Amino acid sequence: MAFIQVLWFYILWHYTKAWQDIFRIIGNYLWFIGNFFSINLLLKTLLSPWRRLSIKGGKGAEDSFFGALLINTLMRVVGFLIRSITIIFGAAALFATIALSGAFLVAWPLLPIIVFFLFFGGLGQIVKAVL
Repeated sequence: MAFIQVLWFYILWHYTKAWQDIFRIIGNYLWFIGNFFSINLLLKTLLSPWRRLSIKGGKGAEDSFFGALLINTLMRVVGFLIRSITIIFGAAALFATIALSGAFLVAWPLLPIIVFFLFFGGLGQIVKAVL
């Protein structure tokens, strides 16, 4: 009798309360990945110089102005490339998490049935091996 009660509470939890927890956990994963890769911050600072490396051009000579322009442009290009690569990896991690979460959400309702069939299939294999 106690086994049936435990089984009933498990099934009740599995198809009601667990869904709320699953969506909360998926949201936590997505929040973590977005903050780990700092995707919003990288998008806001996409064209900023890399590590704020820049120089100021001199007032006198033209070569110092063009040298500063070249260095500042180069640092912005480097910053753009590194930030773009990081954003791409972050977006890939987000999409992978969403895809795996979707697969998990599809499999979740079927897990008790799968466990049932695996358990009795294993018992059948044991009985077949013994006989």
